Amino acid sequence: MNSTVTAVIVTYNTAASRLDAALSALLSQCVVVVVDNSTQTTSAAEIRGTCERHRVDCLSLGSNFGIAHAQNRGIEHALARGAADVLLMDDDSVAPPDLVQGLLSARVRSPVQPLVVSARIVNELGRDMSNCRRQSENGLTHCSELTSSGTLVPASVFRHVGLFDETLFIDCVDFEWGWRALKNGVPLMLSDDVSIRHHLGEGERMGLKIPSPIRHYYQYRNVMRMIFRSAAPWRWRMQQSVKLPVKLMLIALLADRRRLRLRYAAWGLCDALLGRAGQFNH
Repeated sequence: MNSTVTAVIVTYNTAASRLDAALSALLSQCVVVVVDNSTQTTSAAEIRGTCERHRVDCLSLGSNFGIAHAQNRGIEHALARGAADVLLMDDDSVAPPDLVQGLLSARVRSPVQPLVVSARIVNELGRDMSNCRRQSENGLTHCSELTSSGTLVPASVFRHVGLFDETLFIDCVDFEWGWRALKNGVPLMLSDDVSIRHHLGEGERMGLKIPSPIRHYYQYRNVMRMIFRSAAPWRWRMQQSVKLPVKLMLIALLADRRRLRLRYAAWGLCDALLGRAGQFNH
């Protein structure tokens, strides 16, 4: 077990069995802290109990303050206890037994230090869902965006770049931080040799990943914000400018609860134009 690495797992009304599996997979590899955003009393109690059984720290926030806020509290907790590296993990990501060592070994191969290195994300069918194809002979691929789950970040990088933007609440949180890191000269790398399984979306219809309805609010608000008010690359901005209206049409044609979903998306677009941030409050 590498005691210099602390994994931060964010939970939200997470099933105790899922958290138990996540902790069992990671505790042999590194230190772990759980930050709980749960809104259900029963879930919060079960999560605390699971953490107590595994003897890991559990920071119960008492409500849902968003992924960025929860990750920041976990990162601060880890850094205050001397962690040299922080491993960011979602509660629905499955860590392989060699995740930490694989990421540490991959990082050493980079001629540029410090850097952020992440595992490749694969879905339940084993399909690579990462944003970049394998492009490097040394097993590391440069990226302009990384998904936070499975990402190893040196403590020095957080001190240099800063923490996550809590005003985003959820969606684009990891992308915005990654663009900020790049702007500050910190490379983002994907390890071609390390992967984790991750559950994406609430459902699927004709190949379209469908999140919960309220997520459309955060997606549309935050993507619009990133297009106009961030360090996002022009390629990403142009792609999203095309995708946003296409997604609206797909929601209208394929998704369930269409009116509710479109209403959330409309609220998101309006709040982006009005400069509103934080948690949904309509």
